[in-house]
Amino acid sequence: MRKRLRCNARTTGDAGAALVTVLLLVTVMSLGAAITFEAVGFSIKRAGTMRDYDQSRQYATGGEALALSVAESLHDSEAVLVEPRAVSFPVDGGRIEGVIRDTSNCFNINSLVSAREVGTYAADAQAGRHYWRLLTSLGLADRQAQELVASLTDWIDSDTRPLPMGAEDYDYANLEEPYRAANSLMTDVSELYMVSGYTPDLMAVLKPFVCAGPTTEPSRLNVNSLTVGQAPLLLALVGGNFTSDMAVELILARPGNGYADVADFWLDPLLAGREIDQSVRRQTSVKAHRFSSRIRVTYYDATSHLTSDIRVDDSGVASVVRHHVGVLP
Repeated sequence: MRKRLRCNARTTGDAGAALVTVLLLVTVMSLGAAITFEAVGFSIKRAGTMRDYDQSRQYATGGEALALSVAESLHDSEAVLVEPRAVSFPVDGGRIEGVIRDTSNCFNINSLVSAREVGTYAADAQAGRHYWRLLTSLGLADRQAQELVASLTDWIDSDTRPLPMGAEDYDYANLEEPYRAANSLMTDVSELYMVSGYTPDLMAVLKPFVCAGPTTEPSRLNVNSLTVGQAPLLLALVGGNFTSDMAVELILARPGNGYADVADFWLDPLLAGREIDQSVRRQTSVKAHRFSSRIRVTYYDATSHLTSDIRVDDSGVASVVRHHVGVLP
């Protein structure tokens, strides 16, 4: 009798242990299923979000193609685009918004050098004087302007010999966080922060007047879209005893429909009779050659931004020089 009771007790204990094991397995399996369902749900949601972002980027690319067409049209029609041109239209699930502006009016910092042998660049004295006049017209002292011209030219030119008041590898190697001069063309004006003397305060003043073109060719000012605020660019180009007041007066006296051709601009009484070199005259145009487009696409919960620098060649064909994806500047 006692033996049978001990056997029943052992059987009851084994059954309890089995029940606990089963319950533990069920709990683990339920937890695994919950995690699996959550992972599947997250994957589905992520796939949907990625699909939306991909579609918004496709719309932005389409907006860039439209901007190229608009740039060619503006160039061919010689339209006076003083103010940015904006467009906005709906798409299924969202909206495309775009702005295109004439960015021809700037000083190309890469024109401070001229191309020599393949891949090598040397200082261009005429462009250096032009840039110095721009800096002084913005209120900088003569000596500071000379230093800034020299340091920037040294940064871009191919040799490692510093110009008078310039800066080369040796100067940057002695910094707390050393680096070397690029000795190459700049791709964006933000690189100026690396150049000796180009402080944030200076950049705040200078940035609206400079650009980094894809070549060493000087920018061609669009005399039909120059604003009063851009008078320093015209003053720097003409030089001599041409004053800031004269530059402002010339911009304000522009015909309502703009100049028909460059010759009409240079025949203005404020300019007529001046000895202007042909190389300077060639740095003006009555057409826009550079544009910037900004595209913003909202598509359901996704948003895409695309900023493009557009160049139109003399034959009227537009192409993208560079573009930036992300938050608009």
